[in-house]
Parts: sequence; C-alpha cells; structure tokens
Amino acid sequence: MELREIDKEVYKQKQRKVAVVLCLIFAVLGLGLSALLRNYYGNPEGENMMVNLTGVLIGLILTIVLFSQVSSKPYFDELRYAWNLKKQALKIQNHRHKWEAMLEEGNQTAATVLAFYHKATLQLQQLERNEFGYSETVQRENKFLNRCDELGLSSDADAFSIDMLLQLK
Repeated sequence: MELREIDKEVYKQKQRKVAVVLCLIFAVLGLGLSALLRNYYGNPEGENMMVNLTGVLIGLILTIVLFSQVSSKPYFDELRYAWNLKKQALKIQNHRHKWEAMLEEGNQTAATVLAFYHKATLQLQQLERNEFGYSETVQRENKFLNRCDELGLSSDADAFSIDMLLQLK
C-alpha cells in the first residue's frame, strides 16, 4: 500500500453522504420489513418484538450486502483508501513496541514500517480533522526520524509493502 494525497473536503463529503444514505436505506428496509413481517406473522393482540427484531436484522443484512456490492465503485475510492490505511496503521500499532525494538537493533524493515505508520497516522488525523494528539504524533515522528538518522537507517515510507508486516515474528 502506498500513501497518496486525497482531498479531505471531498473525503468528508463522501463519508457524510454515504453514512446518511446507508442510514436511510437501513431505516427504510428495517422498518418496512418489520411492518411487512408483523402484518403476515405478527400477533394482532400480543407481543411482536421478535417479529420486529427479525425485520430489522434482515434490513441490516440487506443493507450490508447492498453496500458490499457498490463499495467497489470508483465513487468510493477515497473512502476505501482511508479504510485500508486505517487497517494497516492498526496492524502496525498493535505491534509497535516490537517494531520499535527491531528499530533499535538497526533493522531497516522496522524503520520503513514505522515511517509508513507515522505518515499514515498523520494523514488519517488530517483527513478525520482529529487535532487531538496531532502535535504529539508530529513529535513522535520527529523523534523517530532523528533516531533513524542516528542509526543510519532510511525512513522512506514509500518503500513500505504489506509483505513487510509478515516479517514480524
């Protein structure tokens, strides 16, 4: 996976629009199916909670299936990119202490993985307009870059490959 620049305004607009449309689809399907099931299988005099819950769950499943069918369209490129970037950053975050220990041993792969992690985290914080912790992330990145210089390691995030994560034992 490589880092790329995306317009955060376009990203946020698409994110909001997709969230609203998915919520509307889910609401219409959930409520519609609940009413339909209640009409055919409900008890006119009693409790219909399970029938309603079944309609809502079927609506949720249909919404997920519908989204999975359309999420590969070009419209979702920015959202897919951010989602994949978050996944990769979290994979690295979960084992960051191991990567940092490998960095201290002079491991170039660890330097590349951590460089990607820092750049990805900063980009995600900018995309999400998450200013809480942004300055701390910049400080951690600067400390990391200084450490790479001291160890004579390259901190090129563009050299990152998902296959590098498999090297962690």
